[in-house]
Amino acid sequence: MGITETGRVALTNTKVYPFNDSVQTVALKIEQPDPDYLVVTEVLHADGEVGDVEVTAKAVNGFKVGYTGSAKNTKLGYAVIGGR
Repeated sequence: MGITETGRVALTNTKVYPFNDSVQTVALKIEQPDPDYLVVTEVLHADGEVGDVEVTAKAVNGFKVGYTGSAKNTKLGYAVIGGR
C-alpha cells in the first residue's frame, strides 16, 4: 500500500468559534477503485488554532476536508494512501 497522490489545499473559515465553515471538496487526480483509501493530513500553515482536521465524504473521485478550530486561514498538505 503506497502513496497514490499528494497535494495541498487552502481552507478558509469565515465563522466565529465555535462555528466553522472550512470544509472544502478535494478532487482526486487519480480515481480510486473504491473509497477505502486513507488520507493523511499535515498542517503547513495556520493563523490560529486548527483543532482537529477531519476528512469526510470519501468517494472514488474525491473527499471533503475541514478543521474544527478557530483559525481563519489554514494550508494543509495531504497524501492519499492505498487505492490504485
